[in-house]
Amino acid sequence: MYESCNADSDFEYALLTAKIPAAGAAVVSLGVCGPKQCSARDNYLPISNLLAEAISVVVGMPLEGDVEFPKQMSSSTISAGSWVMIFVTAAIFFMFIVGIVVQFTKLGDIRRDQNQDLKIEDRKTKLALVFYSFNPIVNVGKLFTVRQSGDDRLAVLNGVRVLSICWVVVGHAFLFGTLVPIGNSSTYQNLYKGALFGLIPGGLFAVDSFFFLSGFLTCFILAAKLYPKKGLGNFPLIIFHRYYRLIFPLVFITGSAMFVFKYLGDGPFYRRSWDNMTNSCNSYWWTNFLFINNLHPWQMGKECIGWVWYLANDFQFFLITPPIVFLYCRNRKLGYAAVVTLIVLSMLVNGVVTAVYNLSVTLAGGEINGQDVLYSKPWARMGAYFVGAVFGFSYFELVLKDKYPELKHTLANAMYERFRTSRLLSLGVAAIGVGLTAIFVFPLRNYFIDCGQGDNCWSRFASTVYNLVSRPLFVLGFGMVLLPTFVGRLRVVKNFLASTSFVVLARLNYMVYMNHLLFLLWFVNDFRQAIYINNLNMWFVSIGTIAVSFIFAVPMTLMWEVPFMNIEKYILFPAKKKPVKPENDVGQYELKKGPADGGRKYIPYNDDETLDSKRKLVE
Repeated sequence: MYESCNADSDFEYALLTAKIPAAGAAVVSLGVCGPKQCSARDNYLPISNLLAEAISVVVGMPLEGDVEFPKQMSSSTISAGSWVMIFVTAAIFFMFIVGIVVQFTKLGDIRRDQNQDLKIEDRKTKLALVFYSFNPIVNVGKLFTVRQSGDDRLAVLNGVRVLSICWVVVGHAFLFGTLVPIGNSSTYQNLYKGALFGLIPGGLFAVDSFFFLSGFLTCFILAAKLYPKKGLGNFPLIIFHRYYRLIFPLVFITGSAMFVFKYLGDGPFYRRSWDNMTNSCNSYWWTNFLFINNLHPWQMGKECIGWVWYLANDFQFFLITPPIVFLYCRNRKLGYAAVVTLIVLSMLVNGVVTAVYNLSVTLAGGEINGQDVLYSKPWARMGAYFVGAVFGFSYFELVLKDKYPELKHTLANAMYERFRTSRLLSLGVAAIGVGLTAIFVFPLRNYFIDCGQGDNCWSRFASTVYNLVSRPLFVLGFGMVLLPTFVGRLRVVKNFLASTSFVVLARLNYMVYMNHLLFLLWFVNDFRQAIYINNLNMWFVSIGTIAVSFIFAVPMTLMWEVPFMNIEKYILFPAKKKPVKPENDVGQYELKKGPADGGRKYIPYNDDETLDSKRKLVE
């Protein structure tokens, strides 16, 4: 009706809604095609108020009527912010072109007669290197190379990242795909009874797998860097690097949501949905850039771009990680104790809040909004992150045990040695890990069948126990599957997760997480009529969203991620050039005795003997 009504110049489509007064969320909407001369809010408002009164009796809460004219909303002029986004995009394409010119010409050379075989960072000016950082030819080569450097044991994490982000996208597709007008409202809950639906609610844990990976890698890398210095390091610089790494894609996604996507579609609900997000961003955009958007505003529904709460949590966990790594480097037992304390604290908060307010396992129902108190808050999510931290410390002890003899006889290395020598033990631990993850994922299917999306129908005790242990134990099981692969066991699992087919996709993960809901909301809000919901079409929506998100992640990554990483490498923190030591000249170096070197003397290439340090042995 929407298109046919607006196609007639004498009529206009009006949307009458019954809304919750405080939240402004529409409970019921009714489309009306009326004469254009009646297209004034006051003409339809009495009808809308009657609709709200009738629906309020059914739902048992007060509602208020409202009237919208979607066509008038969609025909509004482009905002100044939209023009800024267009200008910035054009500027980046200009940087692309100049970057290519810098590569293939002498533009930006420090000296005209210099050796062109030098590395580009040694022969170009700083300004030229800024343009070169955007060079799409070079950056495409970096993005799509499947050659991996560094520790190949961690290649299994590529597959984990890709599968986890696909799980997140599928969960969001099933969630947001059912928020549009549904033509089979009386039967669509059969969706919950599909054989594969058991995987969908488990998407609630997919984000926890990213917290686990973040805690694992952060603690491993920081421990490797700071252990030789007894935990001391340039913490402000470490934090700046993390902020710099995250901020530019976040700025782009925030700008796109506020000023671009709202103009790309049409439909009865299109502008209303995007305007709701834009209104939140008008007030709270700055909280995204300070990574406090999970705490202010307190209500999750009022956040600017609701799905980036993950970044706020991850950054907040990162801020408290260096002190914990410092403790670990000073005293490993204290470091582990601090991490375990935070895990237990997180579990207790989840359990106590669930018990006191009778929340469900999906945090719905109960006496308070569980989404606001637990879902996006750091005290509820840090358990998964710090379980990853335990695994990160153990992996550090495995990798660096030959460099630091005191690490050889740790409990972690004893465990890894047992995995190395026993295939049966490795299989058993992995099987227990799979069981731990499954025992928390698949019961959610039964919850949706029994309770739907309404109030909690499980007992208070069952919900409390589930929310108390589910997230930490899920990622514990997740980690137990990975542990044996670090010492060469579970080769089928290792070869699959470490496959080169995941390498490029893993590099696109961050941008896929940021962009997938933009495309999904664009799609579902553009519907002009009610749709039929079943498992088949929802899986097609899921697969399509995954494909579109990865495809568009390529240009987005080339525009908003890789160039700024290059600028950090070439301009902000260029690599220090190693001094060239003349033959038989050791005057400027300090000779040291190294007990790990059998009493031989060695000359450090630099004073910072970190994981990357190399040593020159002198007989």
